Amino acid sequence: MTHTPCTQPRMPGWVRQVAVTDKDRPRGWLTWVGAFSLLAILLCAVACAPWEVGAEHNVIRNGIKFDAFRESNDGSKTGNLAEDTIIDDWPCKRGFVSFYADWRLDECHLSREHERNGVVMPEGTRVFPDERGNPGVCLFPYDVNVQGFSCRGNRAGGFMTAFYPNGQLHWFYTRDPVVVDSVTCADSLFEAIYLHADGRLQQCKLEESAVIGGREYRKGVVIQFDRSGAVSSR
Repeated sequence: MTHTPCTQPRMPGWVRQVAVTDKDRPRGWLTWVGAFSLLAILLCAVACAPWEVGAEHNVIRNGIKFDAFRESNDGSKTGNLAEDTIIDDWPCKRGFVSFYADWRLDECHLSREHERNGVVMPEGTRVFPDERGNPGVCLFPYDVNVQGFSCRGNRAGGFMTAFYPNGQLHWFYTRDPVVVDSVTCADSLFEAIYLHADGRLQQCKLEESAVIGGREYRKGVVIQFDRSGAVSSR
């Protein structure tokens, strides 16, 4: 499949000529010309990501085939993979991918189910590996059970699930209230549920009022536990 380079849309010559020299045309004609030009710009905006403007096309870099590729001034790289490709032992799907300056993988979508550091990620997961190459942040294409918790996902990939370097769940969003360490945490679009590296509750928004350490905390309050178990709120 040939990738058409993305450039800023250029108004056709006949449109420019009409707009500049053909002043005797009815105004309705110019209205249609303007609409046509706007449509051309919108089509390019939909078809081309901003980074693709000025990118190289149909190239091989670092042994990887790209439909489009661009290197930024800081050395980071962005591209569209021409085919499913194994990168740093990650099965990356054809399409968008990004790298750090040293070619370490920054982001890609998985072409198939993949297990790494004890974390099983379904096909289509958008993954951001950590510095060790293990799952750092994942955006699942649907709800996924991880270490006993239902981590929220969707096709748009709008909910993040994060992991510690040891593979333990760090923070996640849930679709329903969930009980962690006898505390009922709310399902929230804005407040994630955080866990310590040993799995104990670190932070969440209360689904219902609770008495913790002899003190009552009202529903909707965000509570936090430090490593010693001391609780505070905000």
